[in-house]
Amino acid sequence: MDLKEKKLSSELIYKGKIIDVYKDKVVCPNGHESVREYVSHCRASCVMALNDDGKFLVEKQYRYPYDEVIFEFPAGKCDKGEDPLITAKRELEEEAGYLANRIEFLGEIYPSCAYTNEIIYCYFATNLVKTSQHLDENEALEIYEYTLPEINDLIKKGEIKDAKTIACVAFLNAKGLLNK
Repeated sequence: MDLKEKKLSSELIYKGKIIDVYKDKVVCPNGHESVREYVSHCRASCVMALNDDGKFLVEKQYRYPYDEVIFEFPAGKCDKGEDPLITAKRELEEEAGYLANRIEFLGEIYPSCAYTNEIIYCYFATNLVKTSQHLDENEALEIYEYTLPEINDLIKKGEIKDAKTIACVAFLNAKGLLNK
């Protein structure tokens, strides 16, 4: 059975600075027509960076939609046409104040495939060199250092809720990169 839906029309409902909202009319595999609303968002990168002390750089940052301070790995949106690897390197230095001499692609995630087309590219960075933070004008965050067992404990306790951060840990564990 072909599960793909066929787009009949697309209407831009809202054009924003970082998101656009669409309302599309589709034909479902069963032949019925339906409506799909979704948020179009640029690509982004997330970087799980391990320092020479065997600790990962984790930031705490206020996230307005949740009205919470969230634990997460450094991340940010890709500029138009930018390679996600370049984004990962840039965000690591801007947010955490480190350059990575080695960076490895872990995988990509769809943070919420029901209503957005966002893709986040996940990376693992090592052989770090301390530089300095270059936060964006309206960006405020704090950097912490945790071992992998400490991060796993924060996830178990529900203190790390960020999907991209949890996905990076899962990729790292699945690929056995710390066992090499």
